[in-house]
Amino acid sequence: MLLPTVGIEQIFNLPYTKEDFKLVHHQPINMTVIPHAHKHDFYMILLIENGGGTHTIDFKEHEVKDQMVFFLAPGQAHQWDLAENTSGYQLMFSMKFLLSGNLRFPYFNLSATPFLPLKTEQYQALLQELKQIEKEEALADDLYIDLIQTRLQVILLLLKRWYSDNFDVHEYAPDHRIINNFLALLEKHYTEHSEVGFYATQMSVTANYLNQVCRKKAGITAGDLIRDRILLEAKRLLTLTQLDIKEIAYTLGFNDSSYFSRFFKKYTDTSPQEFRKMNN
Repeated sequence: MLLPTVGIEQIFNLPYTKEDFKLVHHQPINMTVIPHAHKHDFYMILLIENGGGTHTIDFKEHEVKDQMVFFLAPGQAHQWDLAENTSGYQLMFSMKFLLSGNLRFPYFNLSATPFLPLKTEQYQALLQELKQIEKEEALADDLYIDLIQTRLQVILLLLKRWYSDNFDVHEYAPDHRIINNFLALLEKHYTEHSEVGFYATQMSVTANYLNQVCRKKAGITAGDLIRDRILLEAKRLLTLTQLDIKEIAYTLGFNDSSYFSRFFKKYTDTSPQEFRKMNN
C-alpha cells in the first residue's frame, strides 16, 4: 500500500482552493525538523533568508545557507533539519496554476542541482516579487489570481536566467538539447529500457555520441544516468511505500528480485532491506 503524498491542503489544513497556490513567509520556519522523507504533489521553491542546517532532496544532503533557493518537483523525496532561527519563503504551486502548461525550467529536472545561491541583487529582486504577491493576496480583488500567475511566471523566468548563468545551462545549445531530450525519454521509459542504445535510436544518434554528450554536460555517461534514475526510484519506493522487495523489483523492470538486490547493493553498498530500515 502506498503512503499518501502530501498536498498543499494537508500542510495548511485548509480546503484545496481553485488557485492551487500558496505562499508562506516563515519568520522563523515553524517546523525546523522533518525527520522522515516525504513527497509532494506540487512544485515548491524555498527561499532561505537567514539560517542554516541541511535540506536532503532525493537522498542527497545539501547545506542550507543565507540567500539561497531550493527547488522541489512533484514526487521528489525530501526532508530537512534546519537551525531554529531559519527564516524564508515557501512558494508552492501546481502545474495547472501556471500560465504556461509546459514547465521548461532546468532546476526542476531530476538530474539538476536542486539549489541556487543568490547574489545580493538577485535576492533583492526575488524578495520584491514575493512581497508583491503577498500584497495581491491581501487585496484579493477580481484580478489578483491573474496577477499572481503573472508574477509567478516572472519569478520562474528570473530564476531560470540566474540558474542557467550559474550552472552554464543554456537550453538552445545543441548538446543541451540532446541531453534534455534524453532525460525526457528516460523519465518515460526507465522502468522498461535500461540500454543506452534504445535511447540513442529514439533520438537518431549513436550510443557512443550520446555517452559523450552526457559525459560532457553531466560528468557521467548515459548509462550512468539510466542506472542512477533506477536507483533513485528504488530508494523512493523503499522509503515512501510499503511495497515489498519483489514488488519494487518488478515495478522497476527486474524479473528477478535477487538480481535487483545485488544491483542495489553494488551501487549503494547496502541491501534494499537495510536501506529501508535506515530510512524509516
